[in-house]
Amino acid sequence: MQTFPTVYRGFIHCFISTFRQVGLRGLYKGTTPALIANIAENAVLFLSYGLCQDAVRFMSRMDKGADLSDLQKASAGSLASIFSSMAICPTELVKCRLQAMHEMEASGKVARGQKSTVWTVVKTVLKTDGPLGFYQGLTSTFVRELPGYFCFFGAYEWCRSTFARHMGTSRDGIGILPLMFSGGFAGGCLWLVVYPIDCIKSRIQVYSLAGTQEGFIKTFMGVIRTEDKNSGTLGCCGWLLVFISIIFVIVTFPLTIFMCVKIVKEYERAVIFRLGRITDRKAKGPGLFLILPCTDNFVKVDLRTVSFDIPPQEILTKDSVTVSVDGVVYFRVYCPISAVANVTNAHSSTRLLAQTTLRNVLGTKNLAELLSDREGISLSMQEALDEATQPWGIKVERVEIKDVKLPHQLQRAMAAEAEASREARAKIIAAEGEMKASRALKEASLVMADSPSALQLRYLQTLNTIAAEKNSTIVFPLPIDIIQHFMHWKA
Repeated sequence: MQTFPTVYRGFIHCFISTFRQVGLRGLYKGTTPALIANIAENAVLFLSYGLCQDAVRFMSRMDKGADLSDLQKASAGSLASIFSSMAICPTELVKCRLQAMHEMEASGKVARGQKSTVWTVVKTVLKTDGPLGFYQGLTSTFVRELPGYFCFFGAYEWCRSTFARHMGTSRDGIGILPLMFSGGFAGGCLWLVVYPIDCIKSRIQVYSLAGTQEGFIKTFMGVIRTEDKNSGTLGCCGWLLVFISIIFVIVTFPLTIFMCVKIVKEYERAVIFRLGRITDRKAKGPGLFLILPCTDNFVKVDLRTVSFDIPPQEILTKDSVTVSVDGVVYFRVYCPISAVANVTNAHSSTRLLAQTTLRNVLGTKNLAELLSDREGISLSMQEALDEATQPWGIKVERVEIKDVKLPHQLQRAMAAEAEASREARAKIIAAEGEMKASRALKEASLVMADSPSALQLRYLQTLNTIAAEKNSTIVFPLPIDIIQHFMHWKA
């Protein structure tokens, strides 16, 4: 329709006529060079796109790796199309000639009965024009690709930036459907810009088969003077819209429904943002819920209790002793909306706050209180953390002090003090024992003085004890009564 606009009345007439004349295979004329063209074009395009971005940064005096604006990325894509044009022009020439061979024979521009294959077209170009013949229409290819890919990359990046700005996320996190829309919108902008130029390029490449073809400017002016300025554009765009509608119904619509349905578990809640605002001021879940594509995004919040360790902190106590203390904190989210809307990262903020709270609370205690009143310190920390994290939707359930590490010199001093204290207590206990033993002996002597027979019984018990030890020598004490008898006799 681009090269022979007067032969066909429209898209349907062209389709039916081609099918009747050359069959189903005729609709696939030029498939091989078209595949090669697209593979080569995209490979070279995206290879040079990164290099062209570096070139734009260099010309803009930006640091390497710095983020480019949407306009700068569009410029980089336009520069990259120069290199892709060199790769696509030869294959486009072969493809266009294969597709228009039937019309060229019917119009008498070339002889009938020629075999039209990729190889025959390549041989014909090499025979008549040489290797440079493959670059007929290169100027029109440049004119087509430069503005086309400027619009393609510009529209693609602009759409991604717009979606990211409205959804409050990064460009890489906008989701599948916004990404698909961005690519489709960019492709539409590309072809709306390049289609008239593509028509000129196709005519140059096809008509050159019959001999010398006029250049880009003369071909362009000839189309303007003699033909409908739409030149097949309306039919192509109309069927393009039909094709897009069919694809939407068959593929995109079920995919959209699938992407709209979300499920959260029993212990989770979903905070939904619609156009940047929280919907219903209430979290969704548990179970199934729906979101609107492109306008909604959501954040999952876990309601289960979370624990984390407080790293060891060097703390100066009230009595100027440096100790290292660590602990553990247990908390949970009780208000998902506050945890998402009031703080950037509730978990990280709670961790940092726990460290500072541990320092502040222990700084008001002396070493003795720190070692003996851990439960009270844990309760004070829990109350302070719970009060500070309440606006974030966080409930601190428990705080525990895990370990208190003292300096080695202080440990030795405390060990020496404890040893001295134990020795002093041992001496006091020994002295008290001697005193009690002396009192007991005194009381026993008084009892024996009042009852001589008790003393005799004690003598007998002592002899029994000595005999039980299997000693070879036994000393018998002299009875006191005999001594008293001698004492009275002497008197």
